[in-house]
Amino acid sequence: MCCQSEEYWPHLRVRGNNAEICQLAAIHGTDEFNVYIVPSHGISPSAAAVNKLSVKNGHLFYDGRPVAAVQLNVAIGMFLDWLQSLKRPCLLFAHNAELFDAKYLQRALEKSNQISWFQEFVPGFCDTLPAFKEVLPNRKSYSQENLAKDLLQATYSAHNALSDVRMLQELCNNFLNVKVVEKHNFSFSWLQEYIQFLNQKRQNLQTLQPLINAKAISQGIAEKAARSGLSLAHLVLAFKRGGDDGLSNVLKEKFNGKARVTKKREIIQQMCTFFREHPNM
Repeated sequence: MCCQSEEYWPHLRVRGNNAEICQLAAIHGTDEFNVYIVPSHGISPSAAAVNKLSVKNGHLFYDGRPVAAVQLNVAIGMFLDWLQSLKRPCLLFAHNAELFDAKYLQRALEKSNQISWFQEFVPGFCDTLPAFKEVLPNRKSYSQENLAKDLLQATYSAHNALSDVRMLQELCNNFLNVKVVEKHNFSFSWLQEYIQFLNQKRQNLQTLQPLINAKAISQGIAEKAARSGLSLAHLVLAFKRGGDDGLSNVLKEKFNGKARVTKKREIIQQMCTFFREHPNM
């Protein structure tokens, strides 16, 4: 933990269009950072309808008004300068950090070749979404907008990164403590490993599409197999080497006391039938 008081935890928000960051904002006490970024591939109408950002003739507009915007590498450099000015390592807070903000920021840092410099200032992130789920169980919604409305009786421009971080800071200062924050933070090195895992899972899942298309397995089983590290090539090899028993052993292999993929005989038999019917797979 980089700071002892919630008041000084920096809060981060990125606003992106698919894989591109269009706005990057953070707050540290009363010190704020905000920059708009010109996307290299434009902004889709559906994304513009949500974040109010659009591009016309190479210029970025927010809610129909032009805003000063820079290239991604310049914006990342500005952000790193701001972090350095805080004169202490910073744990960055974001709502849904693990699945959104941290991943998009990591990609931007990689594209800008500034990961090493970033790690000098930021040891990791705190995901406030699961933190609020722990602190406030049984809520129907944990969106930041609904948390602000219900807990603080506040409304704000929920799709503007600077407004987001201001509200997140207020929510965290009022409802999260050091113990909860420590439980829901993760290091930058863990994030990099997690992104590699997700990339590998996606590649594995793509190879399993023939099994899904043939209805030999469901999407859910394919996801589980891909997540466990199995690709189509692994399954083919197991079947060729050991037949039904070889494939069954791989699928039923125990991980943390549970089957790696499945132990249901019907599913295993469907997969074995598929490989028997496609010997040249």
